[in-house]
Amino acid sequence: MLSKRRLLRVRLFFEGAAVGIFTGAIVAALRFLLDEADIYRPIIFAHVDSLGRILLAIGVMILLAAILSRAVSFDGQVGGSGIPQIKGILQGRTQMIKPFRLLAVKFFATVLGIGAGLSLGRAGISVQFGAAVGNLFTKIIYAGNRHHEAVEGNFLLTAGAGAGLAAIFNAPLAGVIFCIEELRKRFSQEILIAAITAAVSASFVVKIVFGVRPVFETITTTPLNIPTVKTLPTLEMVTSLSAAPLKFAALFILLGIICGVAGAFFSKALIFALDTYDRLKIFGVKRFAIPLLLAIPIGMELPQVLGCGNVLVDELLITRPMLSLLVILLAGKILFTLISFGTNAPGGLFLPVLVIGALIGNIFARAGNGINFFTADWTTLFIIFGMAAFFAAVVKAPVTGSILILELTGQFSHLIGLIVVSGTALLISDLCGGEPIFSALLERSQNKKTPSDLESK
Repeated sequence: MLSKRRLLRVRLFFEGAAVGIFTGAIVAALRFLLDEADIYRPIIFAHVDSLGRILLAIGVMILLAAILSRAVSFDGQVGGSGIPQIKGILQGRTQMIKPFRLLAVKFFATVLGIGAGLSLGRAGISVQFGAAVGNLFTKIIYAGNRHHEAVEGNFLLTAGAGAGLAAIFNAPLAGVIFCIEELRKRFSQEILIAAITAAVSASFVVKIVFGVRPVFETITTTPLNIPTVKTLPTLEMVTSLSAAPLKFAALFILLGIICGVAGAFFSKALIFALDTYDRLKIFGVKRFAIPLLLAIPIGMELPQVLGCGNVLVDELLITRPMLSLLVILLAGKILFTLISFGTNAPGGLFLPVLVIGALIGNIFARAGNGINFFTADWTTLFIIFGMAAFFAAVVKAPVTGSILILELTGQFSHLIGLIVVSGTALLISDLCGGEPIFSALLERSQNKKTPSDLESK
């Protein structure tokens, strides 16, 4: 006869697998649509070359702004990343009232907003979708049983959230670590069982659709015809170089310091952007029209800045842009991300943060290469390390970031170096007053009224 706790684990195993399968299907559909948008968006903006077409683009963007405004006001949890909302539910500060409605409305709004060019991510959305699936399963299976709904509901919600992250990046291990490090902040066998089965199931579904290779070893499907990424240099290469290994260790720490300072200020700037829209009383259609209308000239001149940014990371890994262009891309991506995120439009931060980190790492490598401090072969490694370091500085989840980068690149020989550079960035960000961005966003949402509330006054 099984004990109650063992029966709970058995149930969580099968329930986690079911949540993962459904989450994987939803996230696969989202990823497919946003990947298609990355292909056709630059083509569409390239044809906005006359006054009539510009006016048509303006009309379309205003219509999209009206739709996004309506979607966010329809359900308060539709706006924003989704991760702060999940943290609030797990902490007992709020509830997910209608998970199916949230899934439908936010899916539609996310595809429209990011597809049109808003510089937002898809990972936070996927995390929220997975949590919504877990919550929906709980309501269906344990309707009327408050004990099971309370206990297993939180387990399935957490596991679904990890499955969402695992599915969007094909990174099951990062999904599991994310559940423990960022969402629950504590370990239990029940969480581990549910999270592993959900993450693996979700990744399996996504890999059926998109293949099994790591993201940055695939050939991009953009019109740029970018070739396959070459194998990344490993840390073991340091020992074969004539230069002292300590020199390169110092470079990694220096990159972590730079990313730590930049991450702390970026986190503060995100909160400032949200407050600025509220302080200037920019609500409704006007709030979303600002970044969408800005996307037109940006899409015509600098389309790499638009959207999630995963295509830009692919470019950086296999091309050698001019240093001046890298600086422009960095400034443009930061500013447009702040403008886009400040609207509270549906969209996350993971991919924009990774893109900004990749740009910082690329600029760092080009600067070092320019003074002949190391060869150009190290550029790719600094890009990867920059992604992990900036992620750690902003999200304050260094283990999740390091594991995520390893799974994205398929280069597990970088583990020690990634942890070192991420730990450095985390420490420096703390010293600069940077807060975990999702916790800061949750506190802001709890302490301030929503834009729709302010608008009604």
